[in-house]
Amino acid sequence: MGDERFYFGYGSNLNAEDWEAWCAERGADSASMKCIGSAWLLDHSMRFHYRSTGRKGGAADVVGDGKGTVVPGALFALSDNGWELMDKKEGHPRYYQRVPVRVVSEEGKALDAITYTVTPEKREASLVVPTEGYANLIRDGLEIRNLPIEHLISSIEKYDSNSRLQHVFVYGTLMRGESRWPQLEPWSSSEVEEGHIIGRLYHLGTYPGVRLDQIGMVHGELHRCEDIENTLETLDLIEGHDEQHPGEGLYVRVPVLVQTAKGAVWAWTYVINEVPNASTWLQDGRWVS
Repeated sequence: MGDERFYFGYGSNLNAEDWEAWCAERGADSASMKCIGSAWLLDHSMRFHYRSTGRKGGAADVVGDGKGTVVPGALFALSDNGWELMDKKEGHPRYYQRVPVRVVSEEGKALDAITYTVTPEKREASLVVPTEGYANLIRDGLEIRNLPIEHLISSIEKYDSNSRLQHVFVYGTLMRGESRWPQLEPWSSSEVEEGHIIGRLYHLGTYPGVRLDQIGMVHGELHRCEDIENTLETLDLIEGHDEQHPGEGLYVRVPVLVQTAKGAVWAWTYVINEVPNASTWLQDGRWVS
């Protein structure tokens, strides 16, 4: 199956019941779309600036935005018939149009996909509030996947809100007292929390790397950075994150759920693209330089 078969959904299509009901009304096969897993669309924010007669209110869209913004969603595989059905459901090309995007999977893998965005002539210059029922379709689709809903809430409340994550999780040379801490220190707030994520920590020589396997635990620090755009500009260079071709860089930047003593927080971290053969899994999940 080629990457051209991947569809990134961020709105009502996250809700399986909505898709199944739409297909049932038309005698179509809902099995023509299968969910692969959660994914993230980097450098984008959600907007409600399109009035849908079918939804009786605003319908979701995504627009390109600054570094540090991200829209959570899911990656799907569609059959040829599934693409035809999705085109009809989204009103392609009159209301929504197909757009190629690059997303990052929940495992930290960069993938090419197709999503649908509102055509420019259908966008309004002000907030179009969605109905409660429509908003709940998206909310339920996010929550069932344990994805954040803050971007959804803020985009319903404010026309030009952004879907920005303000925290960074570090687990190696960027931690306090480590060799690259001086490069993060100017951007970090005074309050730093200890935290951990699910994954494996590997010793790569003079630095570590994380893989987001659903096993193990990685300990580190959670930093809030008010100027997240410039923070990530700095860290992307340090970590070798290739913004144009994330799958080709040393690390890829991806949101992760960090568990702290005060609760769970979504934050950016850097995942190693390839684990070298000459590496050691640090089973205690702690980096010591």
